[in-house]
Amino acid sequence: MENSTTSPNVTGFPIDASLVPWAHSGVNLYLIQAMSITCFSLTCIIGTVGNGLVIWITGFKMRKTMTTTWFLNLGIADFSFCLFLPLYITEVAMWGNWPFGQIMCKVTYFTRYLNLCTSVLLLTAISIDRCVCVMCPIWSRNHRTSRSAAIISAIIWFFSMAAGSPLICFSNILYYRNFSECSLTYEAWENIIDYETYSVIMIAFGITTFVLYFLIPFLFITICYGLIAFKVFKSKRIPGSARTLKMIITTAFCFFFCWFLLYLLCIIEIAGPNIMRHHLEMTLYTLAQCLAFFNSCLNPIIYVFTGRDYKQILKKSIPFLLESAFIEKREPAHI
Repeated sequence: MENSTTSPNVTGFPIDASLVPWAHSGVNLYLIQAMSITCFSLTCIIGTVGNGLVIWITGFKMRKTMTTTWFLNLGIADFSFCLFLPLYITEVAMWGNWPFGQIMCKVTYFTRYLNLCTSVLLLTAISIDRCVCVMCPIWSRNHRTSRSAAIISAIIWFFSMAAGSPLICFSNILYYRNFSECSLTYEAWENIIDYETYSVIMIAFGITTFVLYFLIPFLFITICYGLIAFKVFKSKRIPGSARTLKMIITTAFCFFFCWFLLYLLCIIEIAGPNIMRHHLEMTLYTLAQCLAFFNSCLNPIIYVFTGRDYKQILKKSIPFLLESAFIEKREPAHI
């Protein structure tokens, strides 16, 4: 049984079994449990309400533009993640015991990964789009359409679903007497692959995730905003809406800030599993996971506060502020 489970850390999420009381005696598990439940509950409540408002406003209240299409899809990605958070909160409250069955185990793993992939790819697409608007304003005015944003978003969703399919295959329920754990395991495939092969697959999957969904997007986004900064420095003004640009930059920065620690810990674990003491590793993973999950409720807050002074925030309703956040001063013709 000890070889049937491998750490899902390489996929960007810490070991669910780490919250089992007998797993690590040197850690204040009750404090970690309380911190996790509090953080995840706040993320769930704020994220569900906030992203629900974003979906309602960009999907039903506003005219379809490229900007609203981007943020509609970003809101859907975060909303779907927050929708399944109560299952994970229950698991943490039950010390890692999973009472929801095998199908929901697979769905939960899949939605976590889907949120990661779609969010970062959408942020990359948004950054490239904004860079094109600044660098080639005339071309973008004639070619930017909500239809093209919808097509690109659909491709991103399809690619992200395909990328997350290994998690559907390998996520399963492991049973220990009266305890059931939702984890990544090769048990269902042990007639085809052995433990060593499975470990290599998971490590390769983790490294690929880091490169494709953190490192490369980070480089693309950095280059895009570097070009924008160069253009602004030369012209002394920002073509298009400065508020929208500020909102996108803040959203991208917060994404990478929230996910950086979790990826760093995963890389350390792959490089040398015994580098950190276990109680330190567990504490840092809990903090890293809280940060990564919190990113899913952060975007609506950014949309409300970016480019607004506090007097405006107090005077206006949140739906109004969200709607005005997605309006650009110079929006090209859209289909």
